[in-house]
Amino acid sequence: MNRAISKYAVGAAALVCTCTAGIAYADDIRIINANIITMDESNPVANSMVISGNRIVSVGNSGRRGENGQGRMKVINARGGVVIPGLIDQHLHFNRSAITWGYAIHDAEGAYTKAELLAAIAARAADPEVPPGAFLSLIGRHVGEQFGGGYPTIAELDAVSGDHPVILLQRWLPVPNPAREFGDFNMALSAGPGQVNTLARDFFNGPGIALGIAADGSLTPDTTGTNEAIYAWTRARNPIEEQIRSTLDLQRWAHSVGLVGIGESGGGGFRQSQDFRALAQADTDGDLKLRIRFQVRPLDAPGTSGQTRIERLANVMSAAPLAETETCVPNNEISGEGFQISRHGGPFYKVMGLGEFFTAPVTPLISEAVVYILRRHDWSFHQHAEAEQIASVIQGLEDAVAATALDPCAIGASFAERHNSLDHLNDATDDDFERMAAIDVGAGIQAVRFLFPDWEFSGPPYRAAFDAQRDHGLHVGCGADGMFAGHGNPWTTLQFMVTGEAFDGTQLLANDPLSAPGGPFPGGRASDQRATLMEGLQCYTKGSAWFTREEHERGQVKAGFLADVVILDRSPLNGDEHSIRETKAAVTIVDGEIVYTDGSLTDRGRGRGHDDDDD
Repeated sequence: MNRAISKYAVGAAALVCTCTAGIAYADDIRIINANIITMDESNPVANSMVISGNRIVSVGNSGRRGENGQGRMKVINARGGVVIPGLIDQHLHFNRSAITWGYAIHDAEGAYTKAELLAAIAARAADPEVPPGAFLSLIGRHVGEQFGGGYPTIAELDAVSGDHPVILLQRWLPVPNPAREFGDFNMALSAGPGQVNTLARDFFNGPGIALGIAADGSLTPDTTGTNEAIYAWTRARNPIEEQIRSTLDLQRWAHSVGLVGIGESGGGGFRQSQDFRALAQADTDGDLKLRIRFQVRPLDAPGTSGQTRIERLANVMSAAPLAETETCVPNNEISGEGFQISRHGGPFYKVMGLGEFFTAPVTPLISEAVVYILRRHDWSFHQHAEAEQIASVIQGLEDAVAATALDPCAIGASFAERHNSLDHLNDATDDDFERMAAIDVGAGIQAVRFLFPDWEFSGPPYRAAFDAQRDHGLHVGCGADGMFAGHGNPWTTLQFMVTGEAFDGTQLLANDPLSAPGGPFPGGRASDQRATLMEGLQCYTKGSAWFTREEHERGQVKAGFLADVVILDRSPLNGDEHSIRETKAAVTIVDGEIVYTDGSLTDRGRGRGHDDDDD
């Protein structure tokens, strides 16, 4: 057993029983007495299922031995609990959070009062897995205002943190942009406010560091502020062993909320080759049990600046095979290109195209870059697009699709087959989504606005996207766009989709400004952009699987699909919509292995001669 699994599966022996029924498959699992929401249109609900190896082998409504043949079974009695496919965040900056300094205060992400934040810090300080004197941190994943108007005082932090230094850093802060520079609807600082306790203040003001933290422990924003100074200092000094530990710790948190797959979007200032080392090493060690599909962002080559957008693409992309493209891609171009190969890797760690900016969101540059990409085998892209950018990007894509239809140098998968997407799309209209569907470009919709209700325009456009999915076949995936700028919990996103309410109760989706006549973007959309919880769950499972070109084996509870399933600790479909974000996993299974359990489910231990689906 891998050491990561042994840590996560404490109590699993109490969770399951072994029932003899013939030929043994030691890793087979049967889930009975369940309310399975399959996301499979041909078999939408069931009450039992069987896993053999890393695949689902049957999904049905009897739960009897006959449905799986013969074998020794680990039987999990779900006791009426809801079972869903493992959640997939289509666009998340997971790794930026995974390698940050100290022991993450995971529960603080979901704290919305000062008392809740202080309780989360106290609980983490008392956690026996945290060594004495270790740093406790919440870096990104929040805004200071969510804790009832601001951070606790230094004295309040001291009172709950024991011998642990505490760092609270808001890592993103929108800045109004009325001049509309860069065709964007908003600009942002990479560092917001923050707060530390006395131990952390004295450490960072000590000999050899001297960062100048204020006496009250408050941190100033901006790239020259003390928030950024702490982040830069800790980032430069975090050893790889600690990065691996914190990555596996964040993985455990992800499993605890049913998150099993991530479209890893990288980001600006992200040292791609270095900062993915922890994930790569965890995968090599056999400890990685999240399906990470990371996107490579084209940047200037080392020692250069001001490269063209095509030169940046050439830095990271492997050229097409010479035998296929000698007349189109000469030898001298191949020799200068990168060695990344799209869709290359194992079941948990794999390159999955380009993102989040593969080029500037300007029509001719988008068209030029897409033609270039389609001349390389099997690369896809995931492009940031918001407000005025959206129409420009779509036009560039339409121009590229028309051009490549006659391009003798385009090879491999077609444009549609590559499952490209535009992400965020906060001001996308009904017309935009219809145009995207026509060229088979997916729409990735994220919820970072949940923590930033004062953004200048509107969104996320959930209703418009789901209506276009129904009417035009648009592919829609959902995510948080968090773990650095904002939250990462999928259940927080799902509650936001349903209620339309930001962290402070501000209603953002029920009275959408783009529905008003004469608005800034032609085409408009419905006034209410909220969605149902079932639409959201479909988006976070079956929908998001399309974006990694794995919809044939992920995102559904279906025979033949990968055994990534979650038994929930409650039914979010039947309770208060304002409590959706409290949902967690009772059991999480990834690749046929129990990787997380809260210990709440037990089986009555019946052996031979009893039907496993009896109450």
